Amino acid sequence: MSSITQRKELEAKDSKCGFFYGYALVVILGFLYFCSSGIILATATIVNPLMLQDEALGMNATMLGTGFSLFVLVQGISAPLVGALISKFGARFSMTLGAMVLLCAILALIFFVSSPVAYFAVFGVVASAATMMVGQLAVQSTLGSWFVERRGVAMTCMMVIGASSSFIAPPAVNAIMGATGGGWRSGWYLIAALVALAIPVAFFLVKNHPSDIGEIPDGTSGAKVAAKKCDYRFVVYKNKESVPFKQVVRTPTFWLISLAATSGFAAYTLSTSQGFLHFTSLGFDSGLIVAGVALMGAMGLVGKISMGIVSDRIEPIRLIVVAALILVIGIVVGAEASSDAMLLVFYACIGVGFGGVNAVFPTAMANYFGAGSLSKNLGTGIMITTLVASALPIMSGAFFDATGSCALAFYVTAGIVAACAVCGILVRFPARGEGGVRSKEVVGG
Repeated sequence: MSSITQRKELEAKDSKCGFFYGYALVVILGFLYFCSSGIILATATIVNPLMLQDEALGMNATMLGTGFSLFVLVQGISAPLVGALISKFGARFSMTLGAMVLLCAILALIFFVSSPVAYFAVFGVVASAATMMVGQLAVQSTLGSWFVERRGVAMTCMMVIGASSSFIAPPAVNAIMGATGGGWRSGWYLIAALVALAIPVAFFLVKNHPSDIGEIPDGTSGAKVAAKKCDYRFVVYKNKESVPFKQVVRTPTFWLISLAATSGFAAYTLSTSQGFLHFTSLGFDSGLIVAGVALMGAMGLVGKISMGIVSDRIEPIRLIVVAALILVIGIVVGAEASSDAMLLVFYACIGVGFGGVNAVFPTAMANYFGAGSLSKNLGTGIMITTLVASALPIMSGAFFDATGSCALAFYVTAGIVAACAVCGILVRFPARGEGGVRSKEVVGG
């Protein structure tokens, strides 16, 4: 049976069913992102600084920042390993196992963590790696294989669902802590409940690839494109072949895309690890800071929607450049904030910028190199972004302990983010052939 005949049969089958499971996965994966990558740092931003008030822990600002640095660093170190795990066993396995490990880590934070070393190990290492197994890398690489023509829109919808936790969590966590006496341990109750629910959702509802249930990417629309021998011409560059991972890491474009995306992760890491400490040291009320964190989450949705929805029409890497410039503005404003408005501008810019980067980074990778090795490509790209971002909390904490201010760390971060924007500008695209660019053209062979 010819491939065209098979594709036509799939198209007829999809038309009869009238439902593409990829649409359900957008919601399912969005929920899993909500329960892991979406909510954990938003919660830690509010909860972890309260550890400084717990004399039994013996924490200072440098130790607090070290925990955040470890979290971000382990995200990066574990990302290629998680990518390989997903490639070999599938995202369903990774998400289920990761959710079980994450639940254990959250329960340990609630009941057992009583020293800085335990905080580093549980929050900085175990919870970080488990979050990567459930969240960002797993959901983005899975959805990338389910959509091609509408990849940008699908990724955006999924990320909007997941990232809604970033503005829901701060007031919810604050309310829970207030109702239970204000202790930092109770701030983790919400995540514990959500992760417990994520385990059966991942195990029973996640499907690794369309072919696992007899479907193809994009459903009926994808079948129509395939039936036309892939002559469909996309508005933005989309590689119709999958470049092998070993070739991907040898191309400068892979490194430029990853470094450009570092802008969002560097700025967000700074805001989540040091924002609360920085603004309280400037004399701002903690209630206003919590409102700012919630605003950051809400504006993150704006960034994801506004940039993600056009990422099938405007090159995603160029959108990352725009996002990076917004981040630079926000960081500079926040460094010397002297009014409520300046604080809110900082959090709004971080939200829009990081939201945009987070939404289109996986699309940029999938479009340029294809979806065949996306989990490995994205995992290695995340490692690059986090190796840079992980140094910022330690640097900021050290600056604060030495000077009583995080302003210098803010300016250094603004410079890093600006350099990342330049990397995005330097990305170039191969000439489009009739059937799409060949792998050797992508790597310059």
